Amino acid sequence: MSNKMRISQVMLTVGFGGAERLFVDLCQSLAAAGHEVLAVCHPHFQRMDLLSHERVTIAHLKASWDWSPLSRYRLRKIFTAFKPQVVHTHLARGAAIAGDAATALGIPVAANMHDYAKMKYYRSIDHFFPGTEDQRQYLIGNGIKPEMITVVPHFTNVTPVAAVDRRPDTPPTLIAYGRLVQNKGFQVLIKSVGQLHARGIKLRLLLGGDGPEKANLQALIRSLGLEEVVTLVGWVDNVSEFLDRGNYFILPSLHEPFGIVILEAMARGKSIISTTVQGPVEILDQETAYLARPDDPDSMAAALAAALEDRGEAERRAINALDKFRRCYDPSVIIPFYIQCFEQMLTAPKAAGSRG
Repeated sequence: MSNKMRISQVMLTVGFGGAERLFVDLCQSLAAAGHEVLAVCHPHFQRMDLLSHERVTIAHLKASWDWSPLSRYRLRKIFTAFKPQVVHTHLARGAAIAGDAATALGIPVAANMHDYAKMKYYRSIDHFFPGTEDQRQYLIGNGIKPEMITVVPHFTNVTPVAAVDRRPDTPPTLIAYGRLVQNKGFQVLIKSVGQLHARGIKLRLLLGGDGPEKANLQALIRSLGLEEVVTLVGWVDNVSEFLDRGNYFILPSLHEPFGIVILEAMARGKSIISTTVQGPVEILDQETAYLARPDDPDSMAAALAAALEDRGEAERRAINALDKFRRCYDPSVIIPFYIQCFEQMLTAPKAAGSRG
């Protein structure tokens, strides 16, 4: 790795999900590698504590409107004081505001979309870092020049286990967590668990997270008589400790642009059962996980049953997943690639518009 850089990471949301997790992990990993990082975030960012590092400078920006001239003016002042060489934005609002502010100062600006947002928010972006090939194709389909796109897989700072260790687990414990919204598919997972329970298969499900679907999920649990089987544990602060409460991790999403939770489960040596949605199908296969169709309780129940019935095969796939994490998604692999991309942006001519 060459000279140390001054890099600004910009995330303007309040809550904490997969996109925010990547923002935090990038700030921490870049700082740990010796770079000076400016973390621009909302003053009420839910996990401000995770940004603490001697080489991370935190600046607050509250933006209540995507096109706010005042937010752009304030961010220009923040950038002028820190003097970043590169600005890296996250999600649509961050891209819209930081993109314009950085461009006005002649600073190269990159974006992680994290989803499939409208391209009007990305008019000032010089380079895009989609996490998957599917997102790359989305960008190209929306007129972004291929030379302005580099696929950089997401990563996680969750410490990987030294080896897969199957703990005594009676009954088998399934772990799932995320925002309790319909797209995460937890209602489908609960129905699948209900099917297995009705067949006499012993298991329990620990479901972490919070959100607007909590009451509906609680009602579904009661209606299926699963009060002794499914437990809603609330918000999860320590991901590693939560994952280690069971041997199986489930991602039942109906829509998932990437799925950092998959990487966290791979790192902790879990047997993974996932739906075949956008991000996970580029990370997992039948050698590393059990796959089910999205929004299909029968398919999910079959995948769960297969994982539970053959513990040796479930362990083999977990070992494969851990090995793939080390090779493809560990920070030691991803961070040097980001730095290489940032350095190339410094020497590249300023993009004259993103459209092809």
